[in-house]
Amino acid sequence: MDTQHSDKLAKEAVYLAETWQKRANDLLTSEEKTIQKQMKRLLTHPMDKVVMTKMIDQSFRSHNNSRVADQISYVLKKYGVPEFFSMGDKLLLQLFLGLGRHVPQVSVPRVVDKMRDDSSRSVIPGEKEIFHAHLEKRKSEGVRMNINHLGEAVLGEEESLSRLSTYLKDLKRPEIEYISVKISTIYSQIQSLGFDHTVGVLKERLSRLYRAARDNHFIRNDGTRVPKFVNLDMEEYRDLEITVAAFTGTLDREEFKNHSAGIVLQAYLPDSYPIQQELTAWARSRMTDGGAPIKLRIVKGANMEMEQVESALNNWPLATYDNKPDVDANYKRMVAFGMESENIRAVHLGIGSHNLFDLAYAYKLAQQNNVTEYFSFEMLEGMADHVRRAIQETSEEMVLYAPVATKQEFISAIAYLIRRLDENTAEENFLRYSPKLQVGSEEWDFLREQFLASCKHRDKPGQTPHRIQNRLKESFSEKKGTFYEGEFSNEPDTDWSLGTNRKWAEAIRDKWKKGPEDIPTEIPLIVAGLDVYHGRETQECFDASQKEKVCTARYAMANEEDVIRAVTIAKADPDGWRKKRAEERHRILSRVAAELRRSRGDLLGAAAANTGKVFTESDPEVSEAIDFTEFYPHSVKAYAELNNVECQGKGVGLVISPWNFPIAIPCGGIAASLAAGNTVIFKPASAAVLTAWQLCQCFWKAGISKNVLQFLPCSGSETGVKLTAHPDVNFVILTGGTNTGLRILETRPGIFLAAETGGKNATIVTAMSDRDQAIKNIIHSAFSNCGQKCSATSLVILEKEVYKDERFKKQLVDAAKSCNVGSAWDFHNKMGALIHPPQGDLKKALTELEPGESWALKPENIRNNPCMWTPGIKWGVSPGSYTHMTEFFGPLIGVMSAKNLEHAIELVNQTGYGLTSGLESLDKREQNHWKNQVRAGNLYVNRGTTGAIVLRQPFGGMGKSALGAGIKAGSPSYVAQFMDFKETDFPRVRAIKNDYALLRIAQEWKQKLDWGGLSEFEADLRKTICAVKSYLYHTEQEFSQEHDYFHLRGQDNILRYLPVGRVVVRMHEEDSLFDVLARIAAVKISGCKLIVSIPKGLENEITAFLHGKEGKQFVGKEPVLFQTDEDVVEMIPLIQRIRYAAPERVPNAVFDGAAKTGLYIARTKVMMEGQIELLQYFQQQSICDSYHRYGNLGERAVL
Repeated sequence: MDTQHSDKLAKEAVYLAETWQKRANDLLTSEEKTIQKQMKRLLTHPMDKVVMTKMIDQSFRSHNNSRVADQISYVLKKYGVPEFFSMGDKLLLQLFLGLGRHVPQVSVPRVVDKMRDDSSRSVIPGEKEIFHAHLEKRKSEGVRMNINHLGEAVLGEEESLSRLSTYLKDLKRPEIEYISVKISTIYSQIQSLGFDHTVGVLKERLSRLYRAARDNHFIRNDGTRVPKFVNLDMEEYRDLEITVAAFTGTLDREEFKNHSAGIVLQAYLPDSYPIQQELTAWARSRMTDGGAPIKLRIVKGANMEMEQVESALNNWPLATYDNKPDVDANYKRMVAFGMESENIRAVHLGIGSHNLFDLAYAYKLAQQNNVTEYFSFEMLEGMADHVRRAIQETSEEMVLYAPVATKQEFISAIAYLIRRLDENTAEENFLRYSPKLQVGSEEWDFLREQFLASCKHRDKPGQTPHRIQNRLKESFSEKKGTFYEGEFSNEPDTDWSLGTNRKWAEAIRDKWKKGPEDIPTEIPLIVAGLDVYHGRETQECFDASQKEKVCTARYAMANEEDVIRAVTIAKADPDGWRKKRAEERHRILSRVAAELRRSRGDLLGAAAANTGKVFTESDPEVSEAIDFTEFYPHSVKAYAELNNVECQGKGVGLVISPWNFPIAIPCGGIAASLAAGNTVIFKPASAAVLTAWQLCQCFWKAGISKNVLQFLPCSGSETGVKLTAHPDVNFVILTGGTNTGLRILETRPGIFLAAETGGKNATIVTAMSDRDQAIKNIIHSAFSNCGQKCSATSLVILEKEVYKDERFKKQLVDAAKSCNVGSAWDFHNKMGALIHPPQGDLKKALTELEPGESWALKPENIRNNPCMWTPGIKWGVSPGSYTHMTEFFGPLIGVMSAKNLEHAIELVNQTGYGLTSGLESLDKREQNHWKNQVRAGNLYVNRGTTGAIVLRQPFGGMGKSALGAGIKAGSPSYVAQFMDFKETDFPRVRAIKNDYALLRIAQEWKQKLDWGGLSEFEADLRKTICAVKSYLYHTEQEFSQEHDYFHLRGQDNILRYLPVGRVVVRMHEEDSLFDVLARIAAVKISGCKLIVSIPKGLENEITAFLHGKEGKQFVGKEPVLFQTDEDVVEMIPLIQRIRYAAPERVPNAVFDGAAKTGLYIARTKVMMEGQIELLQYFQQQSICDSYHRYGNLGERAVL
């Protein structure tokens, strides 16, 4: 269209819009004027929207009127009664706060009825008589109604088939002509990677709808009988391609050649215009072959907030345009293309908008092209109805999109209402200005200029998708990563919604899925730089996904001689890894990250062939592995750049990895050890050797020598013991069972062990939760990777009201039962195979019930494969029972009932484990209480309990879930524990903000020393003074603060430090006064409980100082005990940590005693530098809080 013609069209559209707006204002009813005044007030009080959203979203979750009343009161007291309410409504709410909350059985039903009545303009009541009357009214007005049934979330196949049945019934009702359907409501197991399977299921279900639409007719006002109409709504970006493929694929069937159906495209996606062109070409070809036209509804898009959240959380490009001018321009471009006469005859148009200028533009374009009979206006029920009436006086056809919900389904309308509230108040949205809008006003002129600008901009927005990740043709800059960029960001996972990435997955399957005829990979040991295979015992790896025993690899097993050679070469370090500067190690590890990026496909293939892990589970592992290799050497800089400290690796590190995370966890241990300056011996899990071998290739190819990283598969119970017991192994990084860690300590009590061990993880669901969301999160947390994650939810503890909610139980069972289970090579499967046939605790759990338990869902062994099991749910688990207290590591959850949140927390803490824990509640008060009371290393609020991401959610547990110093993997200080530090100068201390008793004592000592006092202890006291200042400074700056390193949209990720508890500062005769005083200061400053333990009979100048005036003042009222080593051992059950001043000062008896329970003995050299020393007295806790609601940010959006 030439510029002159385009300008003329725009001017005509402006004139028509003015005409419509003036007429609409004339048609306003008194009720509509009242509503407009209210909406106008809302726009001047942005916090009112926040209050309304929270009231709607939070208050009506419980079925208990007292709880509802309490939540309403809490919200109103916290934020105030919304200013935009009418005086009458304000008075009612004030009465509620005063009296109504005390009689909730009377007041709450009235509040609910009032809110439902207020929203009935937007959400039509679904009760039969009211609904029927509304449809008849609209029909008499010449309005076509497009019905969208709102209901509970579709989480399982029983519910999706029920929803499908509802749609089919709707199509048989004579008063209903037109329905809208979302693919997520007719199939619950949509899987982007399983594209073909998903589309196949959708085609079958859409076929049932299209048959019903074709075979049932609607009688219009003029007596015309027309087939019913089904419109396919568009949802989130990830479903775009699936929706289009299901739509065209179904209509391509011969039986639907002469049937018309509709689909929606969203103009805020740059992908939509090219898809519209493809759809149009397809539809024109279909009509040429004698087929019926289709209908395309063009909208701007209503899921922007959720798309922004998804983009932020996944570190993917935003799928939509990021500005309104591009959206508006693309909308007009799509309208113009669709209005071309040869196109619109094949693809009828529905113009979905409330923007009068856009509607007028479309109408004038249709008139110009003589195609008005092929298009309709489409608006939302209850939005600016006076405008709808004005337009109808001149337009050909009007369709209203009408959500419907019964009183029982009203809770399900919350997401829709929140989106509409967002839409009505968005800064640049036409509807924001609609209340009391007058032609010629400042607001009108702004909207007009916005429209005219978008007309000029029409052909300029990009047409290529923003999400362009292409694993098939991926290339990476040599300068990518923390070494070159100086900043860490998480590696994006694979975007399976993209066709090229699905083809990439197919290529991986073609390469890695082996048959019985294929020759297994031969995997040697790597010892002293050499490949060792022949002459060694071998074991085989089998593909658990295939019921035939397909051997994928044979690997050599190390013997005792190999262990000795490996440790000898690791200690000798002939390639000088330990001598390399931290910067050089960083550069090489950055190359490892690049190799991992290039090897992503082979790592996924190896994990599937070796462990049965589905691609959607192993792909995030590769991202995490890359993150580890980028982040750990980057984090070393914080220590290497300290001017007062020299740091070096501890020596020889042994990494013992698990099979459940065969890529990320071993990579993290290896990368941390190497980054810290250590040589590494890697003992992979016997069940994951092929994957481990593939991982090691990335290190070796990048320049890590085979002397620096040695590869020793071996028997854990035999040769592995020789490794852990070898005196030249300086530390062990273990991820495995708690008992495995304790056995290592039993064999070698003095070894430095950093172990992430088991977990009996629970998710608590309170009555104040979004129950649909809770089920979705539970299913993912419990059954992804078949429940074989140390972080998996194993217990679900329901507040009594939820426990007795039969709908909740039915949904939970339906969702679990619907999980597709099968081969990792079939991409639609959510769950693959177990690593081994169940045995021991897991076999018992999957096949037996404890007293009082029943099967809500009995797990089944399927596909004639002993490793293939469906999910199981045990109901009625008793406190203290076997199911409550035992870690199973499989696809099973036990459901318990709790009287209240406090009781639920008690049940969680009773297990003694403390790895991950989840809470599902929208009540901020409950969230805060739970965070402060539950004992676990990783806390998740309204999110699944799995999927921790490096630095975002550093990972590690408490209690029986961790052995060692308790420093989390993926945290800034994780590498520090594998380094030895030597102080060369006093630490630099900046200003300390607050006043402290210890600081005053230190200042007094400094003054005395400066004037010649305390001279016999001068050196030690000056070091102590400096240490106190450094400890206080770093406590204020780091250890007392909550840290969010990313500030992601919609999700808080907090890392905080908690005092470890009761700490014994154990003296030794070789301790200096500084060694003693610095530890005492560190314990007190960290907030731990101090016990000073002096060996019985020890009397020297240090003990004399402690018992003197200065010492007593410094120690304060904390206990000072004289104890034997045996006394210290007896205290172990009552304390959380012992702090010695050096490793050689810890007696064997104390090491032996601590090893029995796994108590960590801190014994590194005492440092003045608080950044290092204080790590001994804190444990870290990660808190992930998904605070957004359907993308809505609440008060954060008002900031």
